[in-house]
Parts: sequence; C-alpha cells; structure tokens
Amino acid sequence: MFAGKKILVGICGGIAAYKICELVRELQRQGARIRTMLTPAATRFISPLTFASLTSAPAAVDLFAPSADDIEHIELAKWPDMIIITPATATTIAKCAHGLADNIVTATVLATRKPVMFIPAMNTGMWENPATANNVMRLHDFGYRVVEPEFGAMATRIEGAGAGRLPETETIISHVFQYQWPDKILDGVPLTITAGRTVEKIDPVRFISNHSTGRMGFAIANVAAAMGARVKLVHGPTHLRPPANVETFSVESARDMFEFTREHYPENGILIAAAAVADYRPLHYSCSKIKKQKDEFALPLIKNPDILLELKKLKNKSIHIGFALETNDVLANAAAKLSKKNLDFIVINNPVDEGAGFAFKTNKVKMLFPGGKILDFPLKDKLEVAAEILQNATRLLINKRATE
Repeated sequence: MFAGKKILVGICGGIAAYKICELVRELQRQGARIRTMLTPAATRFISPLTFASLTSAPAAVDLFAPSADDIEHIELAKWPDMIIITPATATTIAKCAHGLADNIVTATVLATRKPVMFIPAMNTGMWENPATANNVMRLHDFGYRVVEPEFGAMATRIEGAGAGRLPETETIISHVFQYQWPDKILDGVPLTITAGRTVEKIDPVRFISNHSTGRMGFAIANVAAAMGARVKLVHGPTHLRPPANVETFSVESARDMFEFTREHYPENGILIAAAAVADYRPLHYSCSKIKKQKDEFALPLIKNPDILLELKKLKNKSIHIGFALETNDVLANAAAKLSKKNLDFIVINNPVDEGAGFAFKTNKVKMLFPGGKILDFPLKDKLEVAAEILQNATRLLINKRATE
C-alpha cells in the first residue's frame, strides 16, 4: 500500500501516544519507510527509544541537537513524502495554527513544504472548545488535512464517552492511503458498491450464507474514496472496519441489500456489485429453533432478487459493473451474466486459484467487456485490483458523458 513511501510521524503529548507504536508498525508492514519525532511532552508518555527500536532510526526530540548534515528540523522537513502529526494535542494544533516553532515537531511542520495530516486526540471538552475549533479551521485554511477524532470512551471517566478519541489504526491507515493518492479522477462522482456476504435466516440460530468477508468490495470503496468519489457502501456482516470518507449501510439479507442499493442508486455515476449475495432464502422462517427429528430434512427455498438484474431497469447514464465468481465454464458463464444484466464489464475470479479466494488480501481477475474484449491480470493486492477496476470504469463513464 505504501511501498517506498517516506512518512515522518510526529508524536505529541497525549495518553494515546502509546497507540502510535502500532500505527508505525502497520505503516512499515505496508511498505513505508518511517522516521519519528516527539514533542517534549510526548516523552513523558512514551520513550523515544521505543520508536528508535521500531524504526531502526533515531527518534528526533531536541530542537537544538547537532546534526551532521543539516539543521535537524530542516532536514526532517525535506525528507518525507508526507508528515503525520498524532495524537495531535490541543497545544500542538494551536501552535501550528499560529506559526509557533518551539519544539522539533512544530518547527518541522512550519519548515516543510510536504503534505501534513493532523490526527487529533484529546479530552472531549478540549476538542469541542471554540478555541480548538478555530485552530482546526486555520489548519484547514493552510492546506493541512485534519482527521476528525472518533466518538468513544476516553482515558478520563469524568464525562464518559465523547468526541476526541484517536481513530483506530485501520481507520488512520485508510485516511493516509487516501491522502497520498496521486489523482482525483472520480472527484464528486457518485459511486455505490455492494460488498460482503448476505445472511438468510432459517430460524433464530441457523442461516444460509457463504465465506465472503467483503475485503474486495471494501478495497474498491477505499480506492474510490481516494480518487474523490462520493462513495456509498452497502455491506453484509463482516469483521472489517469501513474505509474512511465512505458512507456505509450495514445489512443482513439479500432483500435488504437490494432495497438499500436501489435507494442509493448512483444516477450518472458508477454501480459496482461486488457482494456475494445468497441466490435463495428459506421459503418460511421458523420463530423457534427447528428441532432435530428425522435423518433427512427438506428446506424449501425461494429465489432472492437479483440486484443487478433489477437495477438494470434504472440504468441510463450510469456505469454498471458486476462480479462473477466461477469455478466451471468461467468465460461462458460470465459472458451470459454480462449480457443478461446489461453490464459495462464484469470482473471474473475463480476461488480455486491460489491467493484469489475468500479472505485473501490478493486477487487474480479477468475483466470481460461487451464484444468479447478481455483484460487478464496477474495475482495482485486487492487495492491494486480495485484501482484497475475503477480506472476502467472511469474511462467508460467519461466516454458515456462525452457522447450525451
């Protein structure tokens, strides 16, 4: 995700400073090169040696420390592709909003011309104070990105849960990924995507479903948001956290997924149906647990609505993309779906292929277009697959708009 990217992380003096260790580790797992710097207050919460050990690079602390090559904060300001300040405290936000440079972190921010992202975490009262709100607006005006803190339990128990909690590492990674994306080719384009499995209840304890985790659909939503799209994600049960800057709708059944997708149909935009939707549901739901009786048990099933087939009726100015998970007669079955559902292209993958099944972070796909054109891709990270899908969808949308 961040292969070769140089990211400088500035740690501030908040109780959430300990969480930045996992953020640094995860950025490194994703291929980033990391250096760190700490405010004096941050060293009261966590040792610079911790970050030096994690990154195999000295953690900058002293604004006036001698440097072999350059003044340290100037050298740090030039080094990275982007800077992350987290947990951004009220003090550090205020200093950066008013151009103060009294420690290594604030001086580096003032000196840099690289993109800077602030990820605040603080007491709810401090976050909601008008002074902090004004300082955050100033940071926005300077061109910095400020990630809104989450609502949740805080370190102090006086006020209980409130806004100001540091976002989870996975959410921060999504924000960073989107911020460093090089272009916004889908800026403002409405995009709706379905993802994950659906669940069809038999009785209070049993259901029909499949092994889909939603990872492919979530990857598409993440990349689409990075490209600037207005993303709505309709997903079934999953352990995944939704990507940043995406409006999400959690559903269970195929009928619920159909209703939500129809309600949020992207007119003059892009519809991507990546969910593994149950084809059938039980004809009757039992309000009580069905008891074991005979050796054989028959469960009558009825067809669920076919989301893409139904939404074909709404198609006018939008691009429709489907998925075909096939194990036999792959191209023939995918071609039949492509034609029947009036798709602009269909993404084909075979769960038998190594690294391309459910829950993997990679996928191996083909894209089949009307007229028989096929794009065949090797095994790739699902984020890379998502980018290929969206780039092709964007070209089709631009061409469609140009011919209107």
